[in-house]
Amino acid sequence: MNILIFSVKVLMLLGVILIIGVLFFSYLKYLKKTRYPNWKFPDYVSVGYAEYLYNKYIKRTIKKS
Repeated sequence: MNILIFSVKVLMLLGVILIIGVLFFSYLKYLKKTRYPNWKFPDYVSVGYAEYLYNKYIKRTIKKS
């Protein structure tokens, strides 16, 4: 019986952590939408930049071979 109560408590704790996480990230999205509509989260390697580097260096070396 103790193991059952412990497992229920662990599941409840995980549920509470997930709910808090959803609320936190929802609040961040709300702040971004209302106060910083044009601000982009920083990407260290964005998809466009990776494509640019691929076209600049890798495609050039493939064509020469």
